[in-house]
Parts: sequence; structure tokens; C-alpha cells
Amino acid sequence: MKEKSRTEEFLNKVYENAEMCCESISMITEKVEDPSLLSELQSEHRDYTDLSGEAVNLLAKENKLPKEKGPLAQFGVWSGIQMNTAFDKSPDKIAEMMMQGSMMGVIDMSRTLKEYGDTPEDCRKLGENLIKLEENSIQKMKQYLG
Repeated sequence: MKEKSRTEEFLNKVYENAEMCCESISMITEKVEDPSLLSELQSEHRDYTDLSGEAVNLLAKENKLPKEKGPLAQFGVWSGIQMNTAFDKSPDKIAEMMMQGSMMGVIDMSRTLKEYGDTPEDCRKLGENLIKLEENSIQKMKQYLG
């Protein structure tokens, strides 16, 4: 029973992280004017949505539903985006924000993988795939700096 609850906790962390990426991208794309950057962000949104769906499917195998973040967390993301883009909506600024968010995601999921080392392999792979998505995002955003 203990392993199942840890598996559920782990999958919820993956789900929450992927959903945070989706929400952030959805909010920030409203500010993007560069067509190339917009296309890249839309592609990343699809990738995070797919990964989030995989977490939901693995939770369903445990007969569990994903834990949703509260409105306060969403407001925090929204207000941060509003403040950071109030005077600068350039591709450079958007890319910087995305890179910072992705790096926070890499750190968070790396810690989660270490903390939940006993999690089943298919679940761990999902966490590792999330890190890969975040790292790829950082690399892709570099072209929009400066």
C-alpha cells in the first residue's frame, strides 16, 4: 500500500509540473508577437499536454485522479507573467522567462526523481521525459535571446 501511495504522489508531481508548463505557455502566448516563437511555444504546449495525459493514464491504472492545483497557484503564475511582460514583450524577454521556468522545472523534477527512487520504472521514465522536454525547451529558447 505504501508503494502505491508514493507512486500516486510521484505521478501527481509529474502531472502538476506538466500542467504548470501548459498553463504558463497558454498565458504567455497571449503576449507573443513573434510568429516563430509562437509556433515553438504551441509545439511545446502540445508536448506538455501529451505528457500530462500520460500521467493521468498512469494514475488511472492506480484508480486515482490527478490532484489539481488551486486558483492561488494559477494566480501566481498569471501575475508573474503580467509583471514580467508589462514593459517588455520582446522575444528575448519571453525566452528568458521560459528558460527560467524550465530550469525550475528541471530542478524540481530532478529532486522528485531522487526523493521517489523506489517508484516503478514506467513512472520514473515519465519524470525523466519531463526533464528532457524542459531541457529541450531551454535549448530552443536560446535562439530568441539577444
